[in-house]
Amino acid sequence: MKKIFLSALLIGGAAMAVNAQNQIANSVLVYGELGISSVKTAGDDKAFAFNFNPGIGYQFDKNWAVGVAGGFNTARVRPDGASEWAYTNTYHAGLFVRHTMPVGKIFALYTQLEAGYMGSATGITDNNSTFNTNGFYASLTPAVAVYVANGLALNFGFGGVNFNSLKAQGATKASTSFDLTWGSQFNIGVSKNVSCGMMKKHRRGGHKMNHGSRVYREVGDDVESED
Repeated sequence: MKKIFLSALLIGGAAMAVNAQNQIANSVLVYGELGISSVKTAGDDKAFAFNFNPGIGYQFDKNWAVGVAGGFNTARVRPDGASEWAYTNTYHAGLFVRHTMPVGKIFALYTQLEAGYMGSATGITDNNSTFNTNGFYASLTPAVAVYVANGLALNFGFGGVNFNSLKAQGATKASTSFDLTWGSQFNIGVSKNVSCGMMKKHRRGGHKMNHGSRVYREVGDDVESED
């Protein structure tokens, strides 16, 4: 309920942003999700979770972007009286393609296709023995972007389609899973489009720089000086 209320506030505030704009062509797209949770039960059991999933790519027009993505997640549990944590770490790295469909100046719908390598390690802290898995993943994730400033957006996801193929340590065959999580998950992320076309504009139109008593003018690739 708290997440739903927070989301409503964020969307309401974003709708009042007057400088919002859609995706910027010829820009660098940076996005990510960050989550931290810590729980202590009545029986003094402790649990801790952390996840960080960043991505960076190139937005070559207002609809399409390509790039690389990765992530690290850890979940740890320590029962009451225990000195060490039982943990499971998961990590992934891959490529993504994102298609964005603007809906006015404030909202956009986007779908991201991502695929790459993934693995996990399960063990106990201060213990060299771990159980590892390795494999690959593919995911298709629809989401809603709400622009709150020029190039800056809040992203709201509600699940998607995930395929994983993991081979456990010592196993001869990989195990596969296919999950449809639409409507059963809720994620909030942030993305930012950083324009990389400013230098081109300067070089086309000429740009003056004052250095002491001289003014240098850039014209194309040549530099002229005026006393």
